[in-house]
Amino acid sequence: MRLIGIIGSIVSLIWVIQSCSNQGVQGSNFSQVYGKKNVTITPDYLVYHHARDKSTLHFQFNSTQVLYARKDKSQPYQSKVKIHYEAYAVDNKKELVDSSSLMIYDTVEKKVTKLINGKIDLSLELGKKYYLRVFATDLNRNNTFEKLLMVDKVNESSAQFYLIRNKQDSAIFYNNYTIDRTPVIVQSEVNKGKKIFAYQYFRSFPIAAPPFAHPNHNSFNYQPDEKHEVAINEAGKFEYLLLDTGFVHFVIDTTQRKGLTVFGFENNYPKIKNVFGMVPPLRFISSNSEFDELNNSENTKKSVDLFWLSKAGDEDRGREVIKRYYNRVQDANDNFTSYVEGWKTDRGMVSIVYGTPKSVRVQRDEEIWYYGEETNSFSLQFTFVKVDNPFTQNDYKLIRATSYKSSWYRAVDIWRSGRAYWAQY
Repeated sequence: MRLIGIIGSIVSLIWVIQSCSNQGVQGSNFSQVYGKKNVTITPDYLVYHHARDKSTLHFQFNSTQVLYARKDKSQPYQSKVKIHYEAYAVDNKKELVDSSSLMIYDTVEKKVTKLINGKIDLSLELGKKYYLRVFATDLNRNNTFEKLLMVDKVNESSAQFYLIRNKQDSAIFYNNYTIDRTPVIVQSEVNKGKKIFAYQYFRSFPIAAPPFAHPNHNSFNYQPDEKHEVAINEAGKFEYLLLDTGFVHFVIDTTQRKGLTVFGFENNYPKIKNVFGMVPPLRFISSNSEFDELNNSENTKKSVDLFWLSKAGDEDRGREVIKRYYNRVQDANDNFTSYVEGWKTDRGMVSIVYGTPKSVRVQRDEEIWYYGEETNSFSLQFTFVKVDNPFTQNDYKLIRATSYKSSWYRAVDIWRSGRAYWAQY
């Protein structure tokens, strides 16, 4: 079972107050969120509204991501991590509405691999949406990773009014997907005593089309394939068995579509650990005949090896380009998972083929990616608009244009020549 467990202990938690830069969301470059260059610590985060006026930011990171140091051999090892957040109203990205910091010290006699967990209380009003900038700093390395979270506290129907835990070990379910049949406990204190409906969908979705193409999208049929009714007890909890295929959408009010959704993806997700997971992402850089041959091959491993060897020319070069390509696929899964696997999305497609943008600007309901200097008219620019999707807050569609055709084919040709493409202007 691949669910995140709560392991290890935090030796001491110390609240500290830090002055805020107050530069807001509007002028910040968030490319590091997707690129993770020179970053070692990358925590998982989860926002949970456990009351109308109370919210919590849960986080966890692996001890292998931080540096444990000691003054001399007679002293124990200690890691020092600071989690700092800044909350901004969506309708005013420069208005700082809340901020705080948490220091985490973990002291050990011997270095061990474990997950370190913690939480910070948030002061956010009901009825609003917020941007949450979260900074995780390994103070022993002076290394910081920034993450931008969307906080939806408009009403009690939103997904962040629910918290999922593994029934077996009470581990918090940080991701909105599972890869096996998993019994869970779902918490929703604000909805205690109510009935909740579980709509199950077993649908397939296409991968993103090239940025210059304008595919026809059929309207989604919201009629569920299966429907179950569950009671939330007076403690604000209910049990459910999550499936490893399709997705389940929990709603309180059947006249609305907003609720909690959990998706079932293939084994090992978001990692690419077997040859069968290597084939589908090749659709972006393979011809129709090549892709058909890969899918219909009796020996998939051999066919994938031959595909990359035919492009790279030799095994060493082939191994290098394979590593770079599938690292991007996994990064896309980590960053862009929505109602489909991250690599299938518009942002996933662009990040895989073109690489990490030099800068990312967040506007209201859109992201603008720049490859090259923002002020350079020759730089490549992609604009992704947020989709009002009841199943996910992470669905963004690319504004497509025929002008992308030349850059797309240039990028694909370089991949097909056995080299990783980086769109730098």
